[in-house]
Amino acid sequence: MSMQAIVGDVEDEGPRVALDGAIKKHAAGPLSPIARSRGLGPYRGYAEMLTQVAHLADRGARLVSYGKSVEGEPLFALHFGSRTTLEPGARRRTAVVLAGVHPTEWIGIETALVVAERLVEQDLGDRGILVLPLANPDGIRRVEGNLRKARRRFVRHNARGVDLNRNFDASWGELGIVQRALSFLFSPGSRPEGEPEVEGIAHLLSPLRVDRAVSLHSFGGAVLYPQASSLRAIHDRREHEAWARRIAEACDPKRPYAFGSCARWAKGMTAGGLELDWFHERHGALSLLIECSRGGRGLTPSRLFDPFAWFNPPAITTVTRPIADGLMPFVKGLDP
Repeated sequence: MSMQAIVGDVEDEGPRVALDGAIKKHAAGPLSPIARSRGLGPYRGYAEMLTQVAHLADRGARLVSYGKSVEGEPLFALHFGSRTTLEPGARRRTAVVLAGVHPTEWIGIETALVVAERLVEQDLGDRGILVLPLANPDGIRRVEGNLRKARRRFVRHNARGVDLNRNFDASWGELGIVQRALSFLFSPGSRPEGEPEVEGIAHLLSPLRVDRAVSLHSFGGAVLYPQASSLRAIHDRREHEAWARRIAEACDPKRPYAFGSCARWAKGMTAGGLELDWFHERHGALSLLIECSRGGRGLTPSRLFDPFAWFNPPAITTVTRPIADGLMPFVKGLDP
């Protein structure tokens, strides 16, 4: 798949037509009144998130389509900065912001969209930045359906029951003891990059010079760096650690997030196939994974048995804004 085929330029209106079609197809009433009534916060539905992507494209972001999901939903990214970073062979430095891999973790999606809002206003010079806010649209729509019908369900996979964050081609199929015991939660799929959502990301980024990457998740309040598949230290650990520490402090200055290597932080949960390791191994990028909230702390009885509440804090902007601000120097390629 060539960049020409997946990148919409001024003359190619394909991505915008696909985006407008998806918004129309999934249009529904605002989700926030429903979510607020259950103490979940003012979260937006899938079509509302896509509408925000359209607004950002109207303000100057370049809309990129990079494939389709299992159920045929178009996959979108927003590109900021130098157009030449998308040209094959240009090899300009590019940063990537990825969210929505695990479909219940909407605070990561909202954070990615705030990052995109910040980037519209930035002069990035020769640097390019790609924001992929909705990496698992089938799962996200399933979560929304559960919210609208007041069903308390836990959703982690794509439409084929695969954990997309175990499907990347980095130590694929290697699961620790805990994850092997819970294989129904951490299914890596039939082969690396075998799921169209992950395959699309790999094709989109393969010709680019990715030097910074951050993936936005939600549980535990931490800024993590490679490896996830091993306890061995990476060769550029000190640079990763410096950035992880800085961003952890920015996430919550009064009570900074934890930081460290993923395998050491998630004790007993070493695993392959994570995008965190893939960005570092395949692209040589400085690679971070942010657990954007502290998880289910302070849950009221009405929210205690709602999986959406475990991952997504009701006060959205108090989480998204400081993380987005803390990420700006990182994605812009500055020194820690």
